[in-house]
Amino acid sequence: MHNCEALSIRGRGGAKVMLLLAVIAGALSGDHALASTVICEKGKGYVAIDASEQLSEDFLRQIKALQIDNVIRYYDWSNETLPGKTLTTRELRLIARLDMNVAVVFQHHNDCLCTFTTKGRGTKDARRALELARAFSQPAGSAIYFGVDGVDAQFLSLLRGTGMPSGETEARKFVQRFVRPYFEEVSQTMKASGYKIGVYGSGLVCSQLLDGKLADYCWLANATSWPGYADFEATKRWVLKQHLPTRKANCFGVEVDLNSGNAVDFGQWRPKAF
Repeated sequence: MHNCEALSIRGRGGAKVMLLLAVIAGALSGDHALASTVICEKGKGYVAIDASEQLSEDFLRQIKALQIDNVIRYYDWSNETLPGKTLTTRELRLIARLDMNVAVVFQHHNDCLCTFTTKGRGTKDARRALELARAFSQPAGSAIYFGVDGVDAQFLSLLRGTGMPSGETEARKFVQRFVRPYFEEVSQTMKASGYKIGVYGSGLVCSQLLDGKLADYCWLANATSWPGYADFEATKRWVLKQHLPTRKANCFGVEVDLNSGNAVDFGQWRPKAF
């Protein structure tokens, strides 16, 4: 998908630089595009898979046979960014029948800077997430994650193209100016809901939001080149750590990401029998 947005940023001496962002999903994230040799197999310590397509009973049975009991699926708007991306009641019935758990992450163009530069977007996304959570009888005490899919890395790439400073200091300023307000809106909208808030993103994003008490859980993205990955990974403050995606041929016909866990509870829940 192509996302285009104009963003004004202030450089040294008060000068403003207008950057025309032509962001193709995944194009600047690097790590996501790497050829993967990851295989769905038992004994690797994986606790969850995440998938952006609807899953069949046969697939879920094969995953459970590998002793992976948790499935991460998406909440999205009705105009999904990918066909079949949003979790369905049919899948919840299957997950419940197989005594498995589900965790959810809200993403709708969360790989686009425009999502985080639009005032009120966090409020709208949180309301939509709550609408779906209630429709699916998601229990209080479980979590809804919100994606920050590499926008801090994209921002630094754009700065490098202008010759402006593009280190961790600039990334931190970006997160504070644009990502933090999005999560402040999410937090305000969800504060009386009973749900916890998770963030999917870089080590830098995770550390900033955990320190700011705007997220309860961090799901560390697999892109090791994104800001702060190594330092945050070493802290073990993440509850989930994503690995590179499988090929369909290596995971029962579905492309998934495998995830390691660092906590028994990462906000997953057992669906009720619909």
